[in-house]
Amino acid sequence: MSDNNNNVTLTIDGQLVSVPRGTTVLAAAKSIGIEIPTFCWHPKLKPAGSCRICYVEIEKARTLMVSCATEVAPDMVVYTASEKVLQGRKAVLEFILANHPLDCPTCDKGGECDLQNLTFEHGVDDSRFDFKKYRHIRDKNSTFDDLKIGPEIIRNQNRCLLCYKCVRANKEIFGEDDLGAFQRGNITEINTPPGEQVDSLYSGNLVEICPVGALTSNDWRYKIRVWNTQTVDSICPYCADGCNLTVWKNRQKVYRATSRRNDRIDEGWICDVGRYGYQVSMTEDRLTTPLIKKGESQVPATWEEALGLIGEKLKKIKDGRGGVCIGGLISPNLDSLSMYAFSKFFRKVLNSNNVDFRAGYKMLPEKPDDLYSKLTSVAFKIADIEKSDLILILDSDLTKEHPIVNLRVRKAVTQKNTALYMLNPITTQTGSLATDEMVYNIGALHALLNGICISLIDQNLTQYNNAGELKEMLSPNTVEEASRISGIDVERINSLANTIGQAKNISLLAGELLTGSVDREKLSGAIINLSLLSGIFNDGQVGLLSQAANSKGAEKLGVMPHQSEKSILTLKQVWERYPDSEGLALDQMIRSSIKEELDSMLIVGSNLLLEYPDGTVVKEGLEKLDFLIVADIC
Repeated sequence: MSDNNNNVTLTIDGQLVSVPRGTTVLAAAKSIGIEIPTFCWHPKLKPAGSCRICYVEIEKARTLMVSCATEVAPDMVVYTASEKVLQGRKAVLEFILANHPLDCPTCDKGGECDLQNLTFEHGVDDSRFDFKKYRHIRDKNSTFDDLKIGPEIIRNQNRCLLCYKCVRANKEIFGEDDLGAFQRGNITEINTPPGEQVDSLYSGNLVEICPVGALTSNDWRYKIRVWNTQTVDSICPYCADGCNLTVWKNRQKVYRATSRRNDRIDEGWICDVGRYGYQVSMTEDRLTTPLIKKGESQVPATWEEALGLIGEKLKKIKDGRGGVCIGGLISPNLDSLSMYAFSKFFRKVLNSNNVDFRAGYKMLPEKPDDLYSKLTSVAFKIADIEKSDLILILDSDLTKEHPIVNLRVRKAVTQKNTALYMLNPITTQTGSLATDEMVYNIGALHALLNGICISLIDQNLTQYNNAGELKEMLSPNTVEEASRISGIDVERINSLANTIGQAKNISLLAGELLTGSVDREKLSGAIINLSLLSGIFNDGQVGLLSQAANSKGAEKLGVMPHQSEKSILTLKQVWERYPDSEGLALDQMIRSSIKEELDSMLIVGSNLLLEYPDGTVVKEGLEKLDFLIVADIC
């Protein structure tokens, strides 16, 4: 029966269940804890119904039905484990195994293979087919018909079930066309178009979702068996998206990283930087012993020698010219505990406020400004991006800076027809999805945002009560002047303003170019003005996309020279000591070291010569230090 216009009630294995119309039988069964085996189904992909292993029996149906592609109907009665269903699944497995190679002992999927598990579960231990197995031959002299289809992916077509999950995910989720199904019948193969390879930023996901060993990764092949590993839950440290990872290790060695689905953030997808980035910690070039510079050489030393030298030198500087002559930089990709300990060491032990984490930009505000602080305090949820009817992206190349946010934006645009407008100084890969990507003149974002605000007011598209007063404060104060400065046509500015005015739920995402801009306070004010005029603060969200994995953690922990009075008071009570001197931001530290006003620096996890915009200046400053300490893994 139908509960109402939206819900349908049916019976599955004797249990009544009510689900929304359009729900598949598979999803309905899952909602009450009944698991139906699948190969081709994936929760984030459109149903394909190609593998047939998810057979169920439905009363009054003439044959078994594939549950992943069959929608529920009122009063439907479903059996998921009847004798007829089990025989049907066993037959499907028998057909698959007719041509599937029995190379489980050498296949890297052994121990986590869906086909292997279902074969044991359904007792398929012999075959009625006695013909020779068809073999996709890549090399007649090779036992294993492996084909490298990307930098990290090896394909063995003989193991493929033709579930097409890899092809579908590559197109539906990642928007790539570099993988497809070619030929037909039993000679169908998964391959790349001629001259191409699978090398997108998300290629590792294709290996992970393969139900068998048809796709394997260079990263994992022939290194260890899955049952010899232990898993550890972790978070990716390479950008601020915060993807959930499972790290697979044995003793002190990491063997791989895979996704750990969190629908609030990553939906089970991770980029290849996060997937393979752990290799840095496993490299043979990793430092395993401290090095002390003697003459022109770096000489290995014991930890006792290194720590003793550091303590001696820092104490001498502190007791002499004072802790104000010691500076510290820590990577914003490190964990919060390390950052807290770093800040505490400098402030309580060295009596210095010269701490910073912002190496990526030469010019940054040395003191926090109120407008920027207001924006960073606004709650932002990645999952809510797809609830928007308009996404506005400012100064961000999402594909490079925030690959998982990029996937959420892609999903909103391609699956939910969300309008996307991008305001960038350069064209971006994500821009191919945009309704309009406005490439403005460098340094003109503030003028362009003000132009949009003015257009909203002029077209009477705002409910903000003080719009008239706000317009008086804007500069430039006409759309035409904003157009001249930004290089964006008046018509395009007015069109975007009209779209903003009509939108009910807007996600405004501002990238790292904003957070590191010399005009940050002006840009923060412009974003706040736009948010007030458009109602974003009421029915949308503003997201400042952080520069690094733990930038926000570093800000909240006060790994900067200046902190709020409330934070200082709290730390004085906890630490019983806090420096009275003014602290130096990174840019000031570098200038001070050039003037020989800074004697020592401790740099943790950061390659300052590469990360700071002007490596020449950094080199000059570091060379003039009396004592430089660098802590990193390689």
